[in-house]
Amino acid sequence: MYSGIRYLVVLALVGFTSALVVAEPASKVYLESYRSAELESEEWSEASSHLVVLGSLEKVNRELQPEKSEIFYGRRYQETYYLPEARRTEQVFDHYRMQLEQLGQVLFQCDGRACGSSSYWANKVFKEAILYGPEQFQKYLIAERSDSGGYVAVYVGQRATRKIYVHQVHFLPQD
Repeated sequence: MYSGIRYLVVLALVGFTSALVVAEPASKVYLESYRSAELESEEWSEASSHLVVLGSLEKVNRELQPEKSEIFYGRRYQETYYLPEARRTEQVFDHYRMQLEQLGQVLFQCDGRACGSSSYWANKVFKEAILYGPEQFQKYLIAERSDSGGYVAVYVGQRATRKIYVHQVHFLPQD
């Protein structure tokens, strides 16, 4: 009898937790991951306003901010991957750049120190401290999707430990 009750409780808990999972919208674009990519984190943000960085960072009144940006109203999905087999940020970046060029129009890209502060990108723009590393090993690209009016951004960075991470951000229009 007790095993039957436990079974029902487990089924109820599984049903409850699965109801809490947010379904992925059909408009999310799946970029082909770099070989052996390991998902570190992912986050969905429902309808609200999000900062879309469309230019490098510059100092204004002793504070860093994007030289060009836009506020996007919609949903955002972001994911960070660790790439244990990657050795060069250029190869990783090229892998994602080719996919984004197929997806839509590239609006901005930067490489190394031209992107600005790696700390700002990691902690302020993406809120993922794991992305922080030497500025010469960072790359960023953002493209406007030709199919939906949303954006897809990719940031590649190498930490001082030589570990390479890629961060994808999908800005999705509201349904």
